[in-house]
Amino acid sequence: MRDLLDHADLSRYAGQFVWLELNYDAPENRAFLTKYGAEATPLFFVIDPRDEHVTATQPGAMSLQELKQFLDRGASGVFAKGQYPADAALARGDTLRTLQPQEAVKAYREALHSAPATWTQRELAEASLVGALQDASQWQECAETAAREAAHMTRNSMFGRTVVTGMWCVVSTDPAPWSEAAARSLEALSKEALSLSVTVRDHRDELYRTLMNLSVARNDNASAAKWGEQWLAELDAIKPTSDDQRSALDIARVENIQAYGDPARILPALIQSERAMPNNYIASLRLAEMQLAAKHYGEAIAACDRGLSRGPGASGRAWLLQMKAEALTKQGRKAEARVALQEALKAAETIPDKMMRDMKVGMISNVLKATEKPAN
Repeated sequence: MRDLLDHADLSRYAGQFVWLELNYDAPENRAFLTKYGAEATPLFFVIDPRDEHVTATQPGAMSLQELKQFLDRGASGVFAKGQYPADAALARGDTLRTLQPQEAVKAYREALHSAPATWTQRELAEASLVGALQDASQWQECAETAAREAAHMTRNSMFGRTVVTGMWCVVSTDPAPWSEAAARSLEALSKEALSLSVTVRDHRDELYRTLMNLSVARNDNASAAKWGEQWLAELDAIKPTSDDQRSALDIARVENIQAYGDPARILPALIQSERAMPNNYIASLRLAEMQLAAKHYGEAIAACDRGLSRGPGASGRAWLLQMKAEALTKQGRKAEARVALQEALKAAETIPDKMMRDMKVGMISNVLKATEKPAN
């Protein structure tokens, strides 16, 4: 998504928007993110400067066409020009979505119910309804609505977004008769979305990931391996033009192996990325994670040490030291592992964000307790 924003021609919006990008992990941004219910990235808002209410919301990656439609929608919400009642209900759903998803569901349904047959925002409202149902953890209704609405949608990036959301709702719950029926419909639609060049990269990654998760849940490892290899082949065919794009590809590779597969399959690409990004500790961390999964413990320790030398913050340092401790433990070097864990705990105690700090401190403390020798 960052690559699209860096290269998109948005000159016709000059003077209409003040652009603000916030780092999700920076503690100074926490008040804003809490106010607007931003719990995942990427997430986009158009905010009316007069009263700071949200006039348009869009989670997840967008195509260039979707981005322009999003900006147009947000601007029309500010100026309220030429709107149907359905447009007002759609905007109300966007305002409510991150903080009150159940109420957003009602607003999107109102928009669809009141919209005239010629309303151009119908498919957007359908996709937004499915997303709000997911946000509200209404898994069955989300999946069944996605399968029903996506079937008649224009085959564009909005179609892919709707199918992806429905697939996540299927894999987010325990198997049931309804989920298997919805999965069959959505799997066919997923294959169709993957055949479309307009399906954005992030959605392609999520489609492959959910198809693999479904296969693993059915103990169908052959299908999981097939989808995994098809996904990796696509990723390997992309020649990254920036560090951000390279990192995004590596995240997808790791997610692929976490679903099913041999971590050794992606080690060459991760090694290449670490060399290409010599100041990026996360590249070392991803490589260490997969070296550890491949049982290459010495290589994992070395990757952790390289990451630690690249100036990570408190969270990154704690993460790398905890992973190094795990690799040392696997080698039988328990005393060194305990020292690494103690250093990880010290780093975790300085993480600025309280929620993240408490979670990391608790996790490392539990691992440390497990290493203690029983008293005589």
